[in-house]
Amino acid sequence: MEFLRIAPEISEVASPRGVLRVAEIKLGGVPRGAVVVLCDADALEQDAPEVMNGLAEHGYESLAVDLSSPGPARDDELLRDVAALLGRLGERGWSAEQIGLVGYGFGGRVALLASAEFGLGGAVSVAPTGVEVPPIPLRAPWLGLFGDLDGNVPPQAVRELREALDSGSPVHSETVGYPGVGAGFHRDAPKVLAHAAAFDSWQRTVEWLNLRVVPAAGTRG
Repeated sequence: MEFLRIAPEISEVASPRGVLRVAEIKLGGVPRGAVVVLCDADALEQDAPEVMNGLAEHGYESLAVDLSSPGPARDDELLRDVAALLGRLGERGWSAEQIGLVGYGFGGRVALLASAEFGLGGAVSVAPTGVEVPPIPLRAPWLGLFGDLDGNVPPQAVRELREALDSGSPVHSETVGYPGVGAGFHRDAPKVLAHAAAFDSWQRTVEWLNLRVVPAAGTRG
């Protein structure tokens, strides 16, 4: 049966940095969980609806935002933005362990930072830019997905991140590299390697959330 496509509602969330323009998909009944989607720069309208509808198929409400849109920000300011988004979901009854975080590009970097700040159910960074080892051990299980040809994060940087997390993080984390593809590997394309990377990265994202985000009472985990 074909899943009915849902048009996200556009609203605003107040944060210390200003007003954040967000897209929301709310589900009826008892959703499995909730996910904050941190889009890449200028990709809220382009990428968010597809990602959010894909999450809805698996029972997740979602809240999407482009944190680059208000302008340049320090890491601590970006984390306060994430806290404001989590607060919006908290108003709908979601606790931290029932919330996942998925970030793309610029948002993928913020998702890694947030994994060290908030005790969420799980987090995924897809083709994150400017990745560095978080300043403190991770609090949320984190999955990093990288294209081996992504010039923003060379394989050596991924290996160094992996080694640092293996030695200093109390929660489970993984990194996956996709050969022969660059930063846009999560967008489907006709070439074999690109298509395989897009399919596999989405499957891994959903499986990571399903295994780690605590399902709401009355739903199947």
